[in-house]
Amino acid sequence: MLNKAVKANRNVRVLVVDDETSIADFIDEVLTAHGYEVTSFSDPQEAYAVADRQEFQVALIDINMPLINGVQLSKRILECFPDTEIIIVTGVPEENNLDPCLKMGLTHYLFKTFNESQLVYTVYAALHFQRLRNAYMMDSDKVSGCNLIGVSMSTRDVRQEILSVGKTDLPVLIMGESGTGKEIIARDIHRNSERSGKAFVPINCAMLGSLAESELFGHVSGAFTGASKTTGGYVGAADKGTLFLDEIGELLPEIQAKLLRFLDDGEYCKVGDTVIRHAEVRIVAATNRDLDKMCAEGSFRSDLFYRLSGTIIKTTPLCERKADILPLIWHFLALFGTAKNITYDISADACSRLVEEEWPGNVRQLKQTLYKISQVADTRKISLADVQRALGSTGDKQSFKSYKDAKRDVLLDFDKEYLMKTLYLAKGSLKKALDLSGMHKKNFYTKIKELGLSVKDFSRETEEN
Repeated sequence: MLNKAVKANRNVRVLVVDDETSIADFIDEVLTAHGYEVTSFSDPQEAYAVADRQEFQVALIDINMPLINGVQLSKRILECFPDTEIIIVTGVPEENNLDPCLKMGLTHYLFKTFNESQLVYTVYAALHFQRLRNAYMMDSDKVSGCNLIGVSMSTRDVRQEILSVGKTDLPVLIMGESGTGKEIIARDIHRNSERSGKAFVPINCAMLGSLAESELFGHVSGAFTGASKTTGGYVGAADKGTLFLDEIGELLPEIQAKLLRFLDDGEYCKVGDTVIRHAEVRIVAATNRDLDKMCAEGSFRSDLFYRLSGTIIKTTPLCERKADILPLIWHFLALFGTAKNITYDISADACSRLVEEEWPGNVRQLKQTLYKISQVADTRKISLADVQRALGSTGDKQSFKSYKDAKRDVLLDFDKEYLMKTLYLAKGSLKKALDLSGMHKKNFYTKIKELGLSVKDFSRETEEN
């Protein structure tokens, strides 16, 4: 199996440090032949001296070396260049040797003795994870005017709806499960509207209680017991701006009627007053309840529902948009790291574990979990163990897999290695690769797609241009 033979490899710098000169030379020779810029050392002290001066995308570090071991050198590299992917090289895969590496969040390993195929695939896997992370971050940063994080098709669609509806003055109803970012959407709609320079006033309708009318429309002094002074209410505060009615499904029927009247003509009266007032307000409402069903049952006014739903935006649960989890992870870790003036990183297997989780509490639950992890993690690089502790998992399930799962993983590794080698030998030509494999065309293309392999990665024509 051979690695990505593309022009980009010429710009990928690789550091190799192994006190066994023959191994360092072997790695250097193989990776250089595949287009990488390799700098190798058999003296770890020499490597340590340059670790803070030159950035490498990948570093292959022997764990057992005299004077300066692989863990010390890896720490030094990551302190200066946290984006470097570290591959630990060891001939003694024992718990005492690997435990310090795992605590640092290092998850890429090469066990001696390894062959050319194993070497190149391990480097490819490390770079693939690095490219995937960077691509997610760049894609998230490209979106202007929206704070909704994610790269899934549903998230892209919602962002487009935000930009479109922001240009109008229609009322908007946002529907979806709790924790899916409904208030973020509402704020983005306001930010992209002509009202962006005016107030955005959020209200949680579930918290209004018996004083809902007073909270919404204000009251005059003496209107009821405890009303010692006149208030303007949320409606008055949102004049010329946007009023966000969160959990709109929790409003009592009598308040629904008063809100409907206001939506019709913009007129309202403060509690205890007869003076008719006017406010020019855009309404954005949100709910996690089934308003259609509530209308059918009579607990929510149909006319209010139609008045609120000038445009309806529906959010998708996080479990149905797994592609958004990685960019959300890096977004929140950057947020928490900035607050503590440090930079967090996270290992590949820790990310995988977080992606596997169902997240019934959606983005809100993921954010809270990452906050908890960031506060108790032993190092700035979050490991699988940190994630398992936060999720209440002992890791026993992962340490010994069922026959079915173990067989699936072995077959997956075989598919990766076989198809990568086939594509390389075919110089990126799908037709040639199909002929070489002897596979059924549909199965071949399905496997390529499932494994996320890109034909461009194996095109020698690209390398030669």
